[in-house]
Amino acid sequence: MSDPSTPGQLSAAEAIARTAQPVLEFARGWMINPDTAARGDELGLLPGRGFWVVGRCGVLGDVDSDVVANAIGFMAPDAVRRFWEHRPADRPARELAGEYAECAYRWGRTALAGVDEARLRRLDELGRAVADAALPHLGSLFAGWRAMPAPPDAAAAVTLTLHVLRELRGGAHLLAVLGSGMHPVEAALAAPPPRGGEGWARDLGWAAPYPDVTLAGWRRDRADAQTSLLCLAAFEALTGAERAELADLVDEARAAIG
Repeated sequence: MSDPSTPGQLSAAEAIARTAQPVLEFARGWMINPDTAARGDELGLLPGRGFWVVGRCGVLGDVDSDVVANAIGFMAPDAVRRFWEHRPADRPARELAGEYAECAYRWGRTALAGVDEARLRRLDELGRAVADAALPHLGSLFAGWRAMPAPPDAAAAVTLTLHVLRELRGGAHLLAVLGSGMHPVEAALAAPPPRGGEGWARDLGWAAPYPDVTLAGWRRDRADAQTSLLCLAAFEALTGAERAELADLVDEARAAIG
């Protein structure tokens, strides 16, 4: 691991801290894009989180909804079942994952149009090196999206790779939350708004009355720290200079989407 004080280099922990939020925000950009929602409607999926559940989890194949609930982790199983089972009978789950990916690619080609192609290629190369170094045990959605064939153009490839990194941290976070002893609804309630609190718990399908999470903050903080530790080995696949370069390129991609 590189010395954190070395100019132009980042330790694995520093790189994780630098990239976690911009990667999350970049992937969220296409997930909440109106064109993505419109495509879900065209496919006959339930509004709201229907495409998010079916498209995102389609990489798991045509499995029972409890398998999907296990992969998502933070959504109430009954809500997962409602979204998962309300999908066209003639469209395999993996095909719908491909539809979800195509929404990401179309969005990425527009969002990253102003970024130099060589820099996008380098971001894809470094991001993939991190993803490839991670154990598949960090999450079935991470493993499934990592196995998705990469598109040939740089902007779409980067969009996929950053989504894979998002799923990497998301899977690690689920393991960390469960390992801390927190119930998923407690984690949703204890997180800071807008992606936390009672409104967030309702959005994820959890019904009131809710447990008191006044004293759950320390568990949430411990789970956040454990999440980063679980990702550490993957980022150690890069040199200190490469980690700094990756962080700069992630920032550039995040800035491109506004």
